[in-house]
Amino acid sequence: MTRLTALIAALFLSIVALPAQAQDLSGLSKQERADTLRFAVNNGLFTLYHEVAHLLIDKLGLPVLGKEEDAADNIATWILLNKNTPDANQTLEDAVDGWVLTGQHYGDYFEGLDYVSGYSPDRHRAMQIACLMIGADGSAFRSVARAYNIPQERQQSCFYDFEMMNQTLDGLLADTGTGTRVDVTYHDGGTRLRLAERVLRGSGIFDSVAEEVRKGYRLDGRVKFTAKRCGESNAFYDTNTTEVIFCYELMEEFLQLYVDDLPHRSRK
Repeated sequence: MTRLTALIAALFLSIVALPAQAQDLSGLSKQERADTLRFAVNNGLFTLYHEVAHLLIDKLGLPVLGKEEDAADNIATWILLNKNTPDANQTLEDAVDGWVLTGQHYGDYFEGLDYVSGYSPDRHRAMQIACLMIGADGSAFRSVARAYNIPQERQQSCFYDFEMMNQTLDGLLADTGTGTRVDVTYHDGGTRLRLAERVLRGSGIFDSVAEEVRKGYRLDGRVKFTAKRCGESNAFYDTNTTEVIFCYELMEEFLQLYVDDLPHRSRK
């Protein structure tokens, strides 16, 4: 049993113990509930690494050529690829799936000011992550290439995309030191967001990423990791407070995205 599988099993049991009004997954089968939890937790984990990337860009003065959001995706992908574990690989596959589903949910449609925003289209973000995965290990992620119909020619060029990114980030982040001071705070999610709060707390991803920052980097000052209700589905890094903020509403959205897609998955 992998660490992720064990966490999902523990989460499953903790959610069964929630009050009825908070059990949004109660109508699903055991396997569907486990898959939904895995998808939500893994997308939450990728999001946390994305926000940590913004933290590193800010505190270490990392160079950014292009959109910072794209750079943060690349760094998050690189961190997970360097773990080289089945759980990390599954996280990346779920992140690709997550961005595809997010794009579908919001219509995969850009217009007007969207074209000058700091964000690339959701499906583009998904395929960029997939390309770096394939570039790092084409054999391990062959199923990803097939699932998204990535042409062989592009798969080959993905190797060079990954190599360029890997050399750059390995040089920038190889000797950053250790011993960052990190404070982790969970605020109450309230009744409506009780499930989302329980999933984030029970998964352990918030504390584990905070610990990676604590032990993996030497950043000046104190870093805060804060989980709370925000009134919107979001996660972000606040440069003013040196704070990674994860909104319970975002975890709720990840859960709902997968649940809404379950009928389509059953027909595949």
